[in-house]
Amino acid sequence: MNKFFLRLLQNQNKRHKKKHKRHKKKTSNFSFLDDLLCDELLEQILCRLELKTVHRCKSVCKRWLSLVSSAEFIDQYVRFQQSVSPTSSRFYLAFELQRQASRHSSYRLDIGKAEASSSSSSSKSFDFDTYPKHTTRRPWVYYSDLIGSWNGLVLCQETFEEFLQKPRYSVCNPITRDWLVLPPYEFKGSHQAGFIDDDDGLITTTRGFKVALVEVDQNKSGVGNYLNISVFSSCTGEWRSQRVLCREPVFFAGVRGLFSCNRMLYWGNVKNPNFIIGYDTSKMPPPDECTYIDLPPEYKERERSFHAVNDGLFIGVSQGRILICETLLEQSQPLCIWELQDCTTSSWRLKHKLVVDSVLNRRIIVAFHPIDGDIVYLAKWKDGIHSLNMKNKKKQIVENTKAWRCAVPFFLPWWQARLQDQNNSKQT
Repeated sequence: MNKFFLRLLQNQNKRHKKKHKRHKKKTSNFSFLDDLLCDELLEQILCRLELKTVHRCKSVCKRWLSLVSSAEFIDQYVRFQQSVSPTSSRFYLAFELQRQASRHSSYRLDIGKAEASSSSSSSKSFDFDTYPKHTTRRPWVYYSDLIGSWNGLVLCQETFEEFLQKPRYSVCNPITRDWLVLPPYEFKGSHQAGFIDDDDGLITTTRGFKVALVEVDQNKSGVGNYLNISVFSSCTGEWRSQRVLCREPVFFAGVRGLFSCNRMLYWGNVKNPNFIIGYDTSKMPPPDECTYIDLPPEYKERERSFHAVNDGLFIGVSQGRILICETLLEQSQPLCIWELQDCTTSSWRLKHKLVVDSVLNRRIIVAFHPIDGDIVYLAKWKDGIHSLNMKNKKKQIVENTKAWRCAVPFFLPWWQARLQDQNNSKQT
């Protein structure tokens, strides 16, 4: 069917090129086909095509352009593709590679297939630039971070040499190389940022995106009892902030510690590692207090026993649930993964427990598999990234790059998400 529509598009292109010579002679093949296909039948046919072919069909005629561009067709296309294509086939790990500070902010993002494979075609590489091409003066990028991803988009943070306290956030589509610089935000304290998931962490929507920024309104000692929780919506192009009270002082170390699931935000607290904090972004009006989730008693005991070697708490999302474990694996203690059952009662379930051998020693957790709850991803400097099945203890190499800086789960969407610039909405 793809070949048929490609031939049709080629014939249409030839017809447009020769329309001045054959003004009185109109080809009847396409007119007959267009008249024969009602909208419902045409939608069913287009839903079965590859996304690239569907976009090319926009050039056939105005009717097809209008149909393919409609929100109803996009939703129908996504639902059909979800029903015939397993979600796991869309899952990758996105790696940001080590790079030197430079006068530009271009990225090279390596996206390796999350399932281990010996085929070299299982990895893809994308170059994209978070500055528009017409920018004449590009500031020196002092530091950059890949914060997270959602629905085929990645969130990047960049700090510049001339204003170190004012980092810039950008949302980029590495597939289309489209970008959106978020409006400036006046930072006053330590903060963390990330996308807001509208569902269970998988791709079920195509309309817009939201970025959350949680900032500590800190005092002179660097901590604070108030948080400024700001949400940027691509639909409005603006930040909306809410001042939230915390019952205990909060401090953030690093910017890559904010996780989202079902519109809830979760993060840890360096000042008190006995609980994680949650905030519901879906409630209206926005709540003025956070939810405190006590960590499992077993985890607290392990923290006291192994505090000398422990390297902090790792939070992630898998199968629509929040998972936690210790970031650093030590041969002297088992790897334990807990799953959050109920945030209101701080109910946890021990999901996995695995003895750490010499092969796994000193590796760090970089990601949970969002679909397969038995798989975690481990990394070690200059030793690449491996997948580990907690049930059968099978470990496989996923990415052998020795220069990775971070790795985040990445989904190739069934339909490209839309970005909006700061002046007018722009569809990718």
